[in-house]
Order: sequence, then C-alpha cells, then structure tokens
Amino acid sequence: MKFLYKLEKKFGKYAVDNLSTKVVILFCISYFLWMALPELYELLVFDTVYVFAGHQYWRIFTWIFTIPGGVSVFTFLMLFVYASIGNNVERSVGTFLYNIYIFGLIFLLTVAQFVTGFIEYLEMPEIYDAVYQVSKETGEVIYGQDYLGYISNFGPTYFISMSVFLGFALIFSDAMMLFMFLIPIKVGWFAVADVAYLIYVFFTNEDLVLRGIIMAVLVNFGLFYLLVKKYRSFRRFHATSAQLKKRKEFRRSVRDQELKYSVHSDITRHKCAICGRSERDGDELEFRFCSKCNGNYEYCNEHLFTHEHVK
Repeated sequence: MKFLYKLEKKFGKYAVDNLSTKVVILFCISYFLWMALPELYELLVFDTVYVFAGHQYWRIFTWIFTIPGGVSVFTFLMLFVYASIGNNVERSVGTFLYNIYIFGLIFLLTVAQFVTGFIEYLEMPEIYDAVYQVSKETGEVIYGQDYLGYISNFGPTYFISMSVFLGFALIFSDAMMLFMFLIPIKVGWFAVADVAYLIYVFFTNEDLVLRGIIMAVLVNFGLFYLLVKKYRSFRRFHATSAQLKKRKEFRRSVRDQELKYSVHSDITRHKCAICGRSERDGDELEFRFCSKCNGNYEYCNEHLFTHEHVK
C-alpha cells in the first residue's frame, strides 16, 4: 500500500480523467472501423493463427480497437450506461485508482492472450501454419458473423465493459437495477451472477485463450477489491500535511459561511406580522402562528393575543 501511495503522489497528476467516457469513445471508433473499413478492422483482431503463424505481432496490442459486442438497438444505450457508471466509480475511488483498474485490466488481457495463444501454437504449430497458408492463398481472412457472435460474448473488449460493471457493483452494491426492465434487483446480485458465470465458462470452455482472458478479469477484479477495501483508508490515514491543511481550511470556510449566514444575513426564521421584530431583536421574544388567521401569519408574544385576526 505504501508503494502504491508513493506512486499516486508522484504520478497521480498524469491519471486520465473521465476514463470510462474515453473508453466508450474508443469502442465507437471500433464499431465505425468494423462497419466502414472491415479490411482494416480484420488486421486489428487478435488471432493465434495470424499472430504466431503469420507473425502479425501488432495484433497483440491492437485488439483494444475491436468491438465489445454485436450491433443492436441497445448497443449505444449500454455504452452510455457503462460510461456513466464508470465515471461514478472513478469519482468514488479516485482517478488514479480507477486508472490502475482499467489499464491494469488491459495489460493483463494483453499478457493473457499472448501467453495462452503462444501455448496453443506450440501444441499444434503445423496445423496453425497450414491454416495460415490456406488463408494466405485464398485471401479468406474476413471475420464474419460467426466470429462476431463469438467476440460479442467472449471478446476481450467485452470483458472491459463487464469489469466496469463489476467495479460499479463493488462500490454501489445496494443500488437497484431493473432485471428485464421490470424486476428491481440489487446491483450486487448481478455482479455475483456475472462472476459465477465467468467461473462456469472457465471450467467448461476448452478455448485456452478465453480461459486466460477470464483469469485476467477475475485476478484484476480481486486486486481492485483489495485496493478499494484497504488502500482508500490507507490514503486517508497517510494524508500529507498539505492535504490535511487544505481539508482544515475547507472545513473552516464552511463554518465561516454558516456563521455568516446565521448572524449577518437579512433572512430571519421568525418575524412578527405586526411590529416586524424577529429573533434578533431579543432572546426573550417568542413567536407563534395564529390558527384563527386566514393564512400563515406569525406574531411575537406581545401581539399574539392582541392582533386583529385576518379573515
């Protein structure tokens, strides 16, 4: 924790604000590339055949420009929702910690895909080389609807959006969401279902790359859980003298404003409708509303029983 705290003090000023919004913009660019420039989009997708058999190593990093799911009516609505909840998480845990969560996930996903893809290639190098040669000779390198359906559920950028939701559920577990737009359920239960589903897929799916991706997501979320529980309290406890001074000055300014409002403001809590006196004209004065007057008329103790009732 101390090491992370030193990192935040030194590099926190370089953290990216509103990171979720920028990630969603990146996803929008990915959708544009997929629809308008499919030939270019094909060169960005991580695929074991093209990376290790075709030596197209840039794909190890350009997967970040792939789409997180298929195009539907709710696609861009969900992107807006993810940007909103991600920004809420960032405001809650701090920009630096949220940057670590998202960029840490991107790093782990990159490593996981590279390692598991390389292991797959080492197990059957001849087959992967043959597949690449056939693809090279025929020119059939387009990722069609089958592949789109696959990455809609198991692609790496899809798990970025899922991780944003898991982070939101960790911080705001008691918030309510509508299941199927009808049934209100706590966000925390959605997160439990997502984690359980990831574990189920990890043990039932034979795709080694997918298993690596799921492991990266779960490890990153586990680390974020520990940081949220421990690092935020550590950061508050080890605040610098300048930070403590700033907090103290802020609290003093708030008290001064409250005192100024209560003592020097022209606004009063009570005012007699006859003589105009208020609570500032004497501590002995008492004020009551008259139940017989037609309206909200307040009187001091001197005129409460002597005034003419307003009809």
